[in-house]
Amino acid sequence: MQIKLLIYIFLVIGILYFVQSKYNLFEIRFDSKEESNQQEEEIEGVEILNEDGRAIYVEVEIADTPELRRVGLSGRSTLGDYQGMLFVMESEDLHSFWMKDMEIPLDLLFINSSGYIVYISKDQSPCTEICESIKSPYEAKYILEVKGGFVEDNRVRVGNEVKINISSES
Repeated sequence: MQIKLLIYIFLVIGILYFVQSKYNLFEIRFDSKEESNQQEEEIEGVEILNEDGRAIYVEVEIADTPELRRVGLSGRSTLGDYQGMLFVMESEDLHSFWMKDMEIPLDLLFINSSGYIVYISKDQSPCTEICESIKSPYEAKYILEVKGGFVEDNRVRVGNEVKINISSES
């Protein structure tokens, strides 16, 4: 009887751990506060406050030069659920993107200089030859590329606030 109870307890703990690591439902961290503060300082990222008021943290690579912006995420075969690339543009303007040489579908979030999502382009499919432009009808200073489906999975919408935590913007 006690063995069954222990097995059930470990099973429930395992399920909760899986759900927490995938969906971050609870404000739980499995590291010390000191380690957490050091990691947050070292990792560049953006924090999106979704329509439920929940903070979603995305670890980002920065594309802030013409060469880095040209290459972007092309040639990548995988991207983590909470990883992406943040394109930092010289000015707030109408910027266009395309999916040439991409291997995975992406969601693109166009963010203005005030830190709000002004346009979202969901589940953009890769292309190899003739590629359509992806362009926001609104001016943006930042464009965040994340794995396709991210926007729906995390209930991210136009108008959500985005806090950008990158060293070049401090």
